[in-house]
Amino acid sequence: MADYTERANQKLVDAIHALKASNGENTGAEQIVMEEMAGAEFIMPVRIVGEKARERKLLYGVTANKDGAHFYMVFTSRANLKAWFKNEPVQSVKHSFEEAADIAMNDRQIYGFVLNPGTDDFIVAREMIIDLRTKIKGAELGLEGEKSSADEDIIFKNVREDQTTADLLNALTGAMRSDRNVAAGYIRDMVRNGHTDYCVIVRHIGSMDETFPRLMAAARRASRGRSVALLSARAPIAEKAIEGQQPFYQRAFKIVEQ
Repeated sequence: MADYTERANQKLVDAIHALKASNGENTGAEQIVMEEMAGAEFIMPVRIVGEKARERKLLYGVTANKDGAHFYMVFTSRANLKAWFKNEPVQSVKHSFEEAADIAMNDRQIYGFVLNPGTDDFIVAREMIIDLRTKIKGAELGLEGEKSSADEDIIFKNVREDQTTADLLNALTGAMRSDRNVAAGYIRDMVRNGHTDYCVIVRHIGSMDETFPRLMAAARRASRGRSVALLSARAPIAEKAIEGQQPFYQRAFKIVEQ
């Protein structure tokens, strides 16, 4: 019989399957994934270290992608957990999404989660965790559009030159070209707290509420698990990010920001 966690997460799993079947194009399924993820309860494999009670701590199970990026393993059911460990004995704990997110965001070496590794292999990158965690806590976490401070301790570098970056730029260019609210796009590597993310700076008109989710969806499909932050060019820190840089995308006509 399925346990409570498995039943509670079934809508999330169904939405992930629908999203993957559509190659990321099913926006309805993507919205359900975001909504269900925020309220999900996950099973995380652990190892307990330390002999004395006050010295004991949990080490969470980690897996890595082909680029060497590390992700915590999270499972939606004990059946998926057992499938990964091939029915070998394994210790585990249950965490809400919020609890798991706090654990991941406090570990600089972790790029996010892999949900149901070995079966669904669904990557939840740091930026998606930040987005959902911000909504839950109602707090300003990471870079959030126009509200980012110019005084944040962030270093911007020339973007990495590899196939993942090339694919990301192609995906973003296509998404920006189809959105008349986008005037230009820039990309840098951004180092925060020892962690490197892509930072995409967008010149746009009007609200970013509709434009940014579309750009983020395109970025997630192409970034192969690497974190991507979207930043409005109106944010105070944006000037620091794009100083002396040429846009990778620019609309042919001039858009006046209001």
